[in-house]
Amino acid sequence: MKPVVALAAALAVCVACRDQHLITSPPRPSADFSDGSVSGGNAHFFFLPPLVAQPSFSGTFNPNLRPVVEICQLDVDVNSIPIGCNGIASIINPGIVQLDLLDQLYQVNWNTLLPPIDPSKFYRVQVRVAPGGTVLGFADLDPVLNGAALRDVNTGEFIGLVDGRTLPIKFRIEIGISCHTTDCFEGTVGTAGGTFITSSGLAGTLFPPLAVNQDVLLVIDRVDQQPCEPLDLPQFTGCYHFSTDPRPPNGFNLLVTVGICANNGTLSHAQIDLLHIFQFDPGVPPLALTNVPATFLTCDPAHLLGSRLPSGLRQFARYLGSLFLPQSLHAEHLGVGGSSGSYSIFGWALPGILTTLAGDGQSALAGTATAIRPTVVLTDSSGAPIAGAVVTFAVGSGAGSVTQATDTTNATGVATVGSWILGAGSNTLTAMTRGAAGSPVTFSATGW
Repeated sequence: MKPVVALAAALAVCVACRDQHLITSPPRPSADFSDGSVSGGNAHFFFLPPLVAQPSFSGTFNPNLRPVVEICQLDVDVNSIPIGCNGIASIINPGIVQLDLLDQLYQVNWNTLLPPIDPSKFYRVQVRVAPGGTVLGFADLDPVLNGAALRDVNTGEFIGLVDGRTLPIKFRIEIGISCHTTDCFEGTVGTAGGTFITSSGLAGTLFPPLAVNQDVLLVIDRVDQQPCEPLDLPQFTGCYHFSTDPRPPNGFNLLVTVGICANNGTLSHAQIDLLHIFQFDPGVPPLALTNVPATFLTCDPAHLLGSRLPSGLRQFARYLGSLFLPQSLHAEHLGVGGSSGSYSIFGWALPGILTTLAGDGQSALAGTATAIRPTVVLTDSSGAPIAGAVVTFAVGSGAGSVTQATDTTNATGVATVGSWILGAGSNTLTAMTRGAAGSPVTFSATGW
């Protein structure tokens, strides 16, 4: 530990030992500093004077956030090198962060006497996206001799404290701290809920009041990877990653509505009405959510009246939309709601129903193929065929085998295995289309 000094203390920003660590902090960091001005820092977060010299930036300020600042006391090793926040010492809360729209910054004033800092300790100022959320940037501070100023150890410049005890902590957060595409939204959701829509207007979500217990950072970001979900059903343009930081451990308290504008392409109006948004979390099979209105999106026909339209009026609403809505929003889709949890990918597809068509209940000489090749058909809920879906055939029980185990449904929704060669005794064969109801289906046969 450094020696205790008797005089009143100020704060010195310890930037001399910049190892350029990532903001997640390694197990043994040295006194450090991280923001968009240094390698490894978040490129859209910047500390501002008086804590640092005026940085250079060119991004767009994001006023839709409610970040928090916390100050922790750092533990040190035998060489007085900080090794991380002390798990026992209380976190200092300098107060509620204020938004300054005129100067495009966030600010909180830390009174270093409430509680008084310990001159024998090191401290870390860190900015989080929300309580318990990701750290955007941090600065390690060292109390030194001089109760009315703090010294930047790296530059040797002195910065005066207000009234000899208050440090204004100012910082700038730009759009892009979490998003990877231009069609995104980053903003705070609180207990009051609200509606939040991406910059293009093509995706959004509605949080009812009390859906979350505290402020969280909501991020909606377009996913360009195709296919965006592990589905064998035809997928279409319009896939987004929705996440909250921090993630509610048990999901949202109430169902939230997720809406995506679907590019209908060659789909008929009847098929558009059958579309569903699928939610995908890694390690969990994609889930087709129940259709609910997404009237907060202008591409939703119900948006014109602010409520869900009876089926007989949807065609009329689409006609009005084609006259008055922007060309980019001609694609219509009723938004889909569900308990989305967090860190979920939402894409849309035409949900299918997989059924057997031919080839069940046969028998053949063991080691030979069945006379009728097992065949399935994939339809939507109206009974119309779905083309372009992948069907995978696999041997279940028995010692049989198959050829051409994968097929794609044709214009009539039909897919067929190349051949099914039976083993002796009872044999089963499965056919699967991921995401389809009724999948997998099973064929049975006997080898004699």
